[in-house]
Amino acid sequence: MDKLPMVYAREGSTEFNAFIEKTLGALAEEVRQAMISTFVALVLGGGYGRGDGACVLREGNESLYNDFDLFLVVTKPMEVPLQVLEVTKKYEHMLNIEVDIGKPLTINDIKHLPRQLMYQDLLQAHVVLLGDQKVLTANAPSYLLEPLPQVDALRLLLNRGSGLLQAMLEARALVLDPSHQMPDPDFIRRNREKCTLSFGDSLLIQAESYTPSLLERQKRVKSLKKEKNLENLDELKSLYEEAVTFKLRPDSLPLCQNELDDLLYIADYWVSVLLFVESKRTGKSWASVSTYANDDFIRESEQHTKKKLLRNVVKNLKRGKFSLRYPREQLYRQLASLLGNVQVSDPDWNREAKDFLSLWQLYN
Repeated sequence: MDKLPMVYAREGSTEFNAFIEKTLGALAEEVRQAMISTFVALVLGGGYGRGDGACVLREGNESLYNDFDLFLVVTKPMEVPLQVLEVTKKYEHMLNIEVDIGKPLTINDIKHLPRQLMYQDLLQAHVVLLGDQKVLTANAPSYLLEPLPQVDALRLLLNRGSGLLQAMLEARALVLDPSHQMPDPDFIRRNREKCTLSFGDSLLIQAESYTPSLLERQKRVKSLKKEKNLENLDELKSLYEEAVTFKLRPDSLPLCQNELDDLLYIADYWVSVLLFVESKRTGKSWASVSTYANDDFIRESEQHTKKKLLRNVVKNLKRGKFSLRYPREQLYRQLASLLGNVQVSDPDWNREAKDFLSLWQLYN
């Protein structure tokens, strides 16, 4: 009896998952051949690495939708070799998705991975495509198995709220010019659903109940109880359910892009979740989102230790300003202000939104 393939896309057929497995195996072998002497392992993370990758029908055929998120483990510090980039570009062209490889990791890098959502997800749910099968589990720090720090809810909301802001700018551009070309045809809808997924995930992080498994998170969000200052929990749960459906099978929902009015409605929910999780994390309270945006308390204390203050000064000087604060501190306050008072027809709001996104690209 033939061995069943691993599950990369929960909603895909056995044949589709077998296709993914075969494709990834071939890709991994080509990466190894491109760098034989320094190769340790190639690891798949992201949705497909967790078994929660999307499957869509295109012209009646099951197709990939998400990126391949790859992590290359090497014997010494280096940038991604050009030969490896040639391999990823080849597969991007073949598969019509992005194939991402970040800066290669050494074993020492793995031993000192920061306590962040991305690395907890990677450690607890990944596939080693080729090489040492225990390269992560044997070397990653044990704190990546502990509950996430609550500040990760804030970081996640910054990330997904920034995507919502970009979707708003694209929706506005379409209103002004129906022939406007978006970064990709599904850009607005995808960023809207990723943002709504972050609402439930942020609540789970705050409650120290987050897990990499999408279906387990779905169960845990359903079981959340209403609390003071979170009266819209039922609506948040409904949005989360829709986002889970989209993540697994994007074409099961209407294919039309969300209009600006809908995105404004989502921004209101973003604000409510932000104020709730930040209030629970800090013990502070704010009368409005503008009050939160104007509060200059430090959001990420770990970025402001004595050892990191000089780094912060250097990064700010490169931006033409003097500050001891890590630049991402500005982003938290600025995004709260932008999404708390959306004025897409105002040139000043649009200018600030674009300036924000430029800085976010550097410090996300």
